[in-house]
Amino acid sequence: MDSKIDYNNYKADSLLNDAYFLESEQHPTPESIMFWDKLAQENKQLAKEIAIARNFLHILRHVPKPYLPQQKVDSIWKCISDQNRLEIQNKRKRRILYRTLAAACIVVFLVSGWYLQNIYQTSECMEKSDIVAVKKPDVSTNQTLLILSEKKQIAIQGKESKLHYNQQGKLNVNSQTINQETENDKKKDTYNQLIVPAGKRSSITFSDGTRIWLSASSRVVYPVEFMKNKREIYVEGEAFLDVYHDKSRPFIVKTNKMDIQVLGTTFNVCAYEKENIQTVVLVTGKVEVKTNNNETKTLSPNNLLAYNDQQGISVHPVDVQEYIAWKDGFYQFKKERLEIITKKLSKYYGKTIITDKQLANITCSGKLDLKEELDDVLHTLIQTVPAQITESNEKIYINAVSYTHLRAHETLSDL
Repeated sequence: MDSKIDYNNYKADSLLNDAYFLESEQHPTPESIMFWDKLAQENKQLAKEIAIARNFLHILRHVPKPYLPQQKVDSIWKCISDQNRLEIQNKRKRRILYRTLAAACIVVFLVSGWYLQNIYQTSECMEKSDIVAVKKPDVSTNQTLLILSEKKQIAIQGKESKLHYNQQGKLNVNSQTINQETENDKKKDTYNQLIVPAGKRSSITFSDGTRIWLSASSRVVYPVEFMKNKREIYVEGEAFLDVYHDKSRPFIVKTNKMDIQVLGTTFNVCAYEKENIQTVVLVTGKVEVKTNNNETKTLSPNNLLAYNDQQGISVHPVDVQEYIAWKDGFYQFKKERLEIITKKLSKYYGKTIITDKQLANITCSGKLDLKEELDDVLHTLIQTVPAQITESNEKIYINAVSYTHLRAHETLSDL
């Protein structure tokens, strides 16, 4: 280092042309770290310029691979290193030559960085609109539907279905191999859809090991092949995810109101399109939730995050088992109001269930088997409740039998 250099009036571009600054950033030592920290503490304006220069070098190091191959990044750093050595060895004789070459390199870097960053940001926006914009097809079926393209749709029988992609991307549905070959199969902008109707459930194991369970009246949109720098899906309805940890490729779950980013974790997301409130319940790991109002919250295990457009984000602790038991085929409740339980059943089975207001204060605890038909589930539910079930105009009514019995059965258990 040339001790005579006065850095106090240096700008970011001057720092990017300085041999000692570049060497300090590329190969920091305790002495160089202390030197630049001291200057930054003594001169606030210089500290800002240092931050700008470092930010540029950070962008250069972390430009996504699809947009700037590692070989290019390595050659740029080699250029900087070569010019550094040239400056150090021949400070006096070749200073002008070095500064000219370095300045030329920096101009190229700045233009390239700006261009690549804009391409990257534009691409990000396009990807977001692409996957969110994938429409649910206008079809009416009570079977689970897998859509591989406009021309290829697979109806899956049964109340439960399992899809599994192996590491090579081959697909099995309920242990049967599915031919995925379509004319758009290898296009990056092609998405598959899994649509689960009322009263049914499904699960997908992706080729990276991530597994997602999809509840009734839900769908998931996912790419034919995940990108090299991230994994992204779109969820409408309710889903439980067990995400395989991959630090280099964060997993992003999009809804019409939230982006949920994870590395490796288990959590439940409930985001039905027609409901105002969307929720995330974290079981293990950590997730970062960003809303369409640009609110951001990092969630800890055993907490529920609720969001709506009017009230924003709220977080509170919960018993996570009550929110994730559905993936194992049952609902679990602990002193839950009967009205809330019937609303969940209404959503799951796709039937309108109306509960008598006189039953509002009754609470129930226990489990309900979702593999059963709705009639059987409801009869189990009201076994110890003073109520009767009637059906009219495709609506199900749960009516109170008598007010006297209601007071004696305000709290029930063991469904």
